[in-house]
Amino acid sequence: MLPHLFSLTPDQLAEHLRAVGTPCSDAEARRVLSRLVGDGRPDLSGPRPVSKALRAAVDQHTRRDLPRVLERVTDPDDGSVRYLFEADDGVIFEAVRIPLHKAGRFSVCLSSQAGCAMACDFCATGRLGLKRNLKSWEMVAQWRIVQDEAPGRVSGAVFMGQGEPLHNYEEVIQAATLLSHPNGGHISADNITISTVGLVPQLRRYTREGHPFRLIVSLTSAIPERRAQLLPVAGRFPLSELMAALKEHADAHGDRQTVAWVLMSGVNTGEDEVEALKGLLEGMPLRFNLIDVNDSRPDGYARADDAERKRFIDALQALKAPVVRRYSVGRGRHSACGMLAGRRLAELAAEDAALARLSAPPPSSA
Repeated sequence: MLPHLFSLTPDQLAEHLRAVGTPCSDAEARRVLSRLVGDGRPDLSGPRPVSKALRAAVDQHTRRDLPRVLERVTDPDDGSVRYLFEADDGVIFEAVRIPLHKAGRFSVCLSSQAGCAMACDFCATGRLGLKRNLKSWEMVAQWRIVQDEAPGRVSGAVFMGQGEPLHNYEEVIQAATLLSHPNGGHISADNITISTVGLVPQLRRYTREGHPFRLIVSLTSAIPERRAQLLPVAGRFPLSELMAALKEHADAHGDRQTVAWVLMSGVNTGEDEVEALKGLLEGMPLRFNLIDVNDSRPDGYARADDAERKRFIDALQALKAPVVRRYSVGRGRHSACGMLAGRRLAELAAEDAALARLSAPPPSSA
C-alpha cells in the first residue's frame, strides 16, 4: 500500500520519492508537507508551486485520504465538539475539540487505538475491547479535520482518547513528532501530552529515548489491590515498578511528573488513599490532575460531590504537590470518551440482529 502523506516527515517523503525515481530535495519535501498537511490545502498549486513532475509523483506515490466523519456532537455546557470517525475497514474512533481559556485557542484529544485492551473498570472505551491500533496518519488526520473546522488555532494535543498510547508506541511517537513538526501540526512539544495507565517497559523506553512530549500517568489509586481492580494492568506491573519507572523519568527530565486521578465517589477519595500516597510518592516532584469519572451505566461509578471532592483535595495538601482539577468534557451530551463509539456499535449490532431475524427461515409447522 502507498505510504500516507500524513505519516511522513520531510526527510522520509524526500527519501520515498527519490526511491521511486523522482528527484526531491529536502526543501521541496518540506514545502509539500507544509501545504498539504500543515495548511491542509487540497493541492500544490498557488505561490511558489513545486514542479509538475514532483506534483505528479506526490499524487501517484502517496495517499492523503481522510477518515469519514460519522457524527459531530457539541456539548452546550462546555463547548467541546466530539467527532466520531470511521476508517476504510469500518473501525470507529473519536477525537474531541476542547476550548482553552485563551480565546480562539483549542486543544484536541486524540485516539491512538480503536477501542482499548486495558479494560479499566470505569472506562467506556475499555468495555469496547481493542479493535486495532491506529496508524500515525490516522491520528494526524484527526487533528487536521478538527483544525479545519475550528474557529481558531488548535495549539495543543493530548493522546487521551480511545486506547492506551504506549500500547501503540511507535505509531504514537511518530504522530506526536509530526504534530510538533513545523511543516506538520506546528504544535509545541510542550503542548503535546501522552498518557499511559502504566506500561512500565514502554515508559522506560520513552525515558531512554528522551522524547520532549509531556507524560501523564493514570494512577487513580495508591492502594495496590484497589488499583488492580480499577486498572487491571496493575496486576502485570506492580505500583513499586511503576513508581521506579516514573522516578527515572523525573530524574531524566528534572521536572514535576503529572499523575492523573479519576475521582470516584466512595472508592478512591478517602484518607486511606492519601496515607498510601505519602509512602508511595515521597521525595518525587509531582502534580495531580483530578478528573471526575464519566460512567453512564445506571450501576456505574458515581462522581464525588463538591464536599467529598474538597475533602480529598484538602487532604492532598499534605503531599505538598500542586493539585489541578481537570474538567472532563462531553458529559452534557453523554458523549464522553467511548460513549459515542459504544452507542454506534450497539446500533450496528441491533441492525445486524434485525436483519438476521428478517432473513431467518420461517419456523417449521411440523
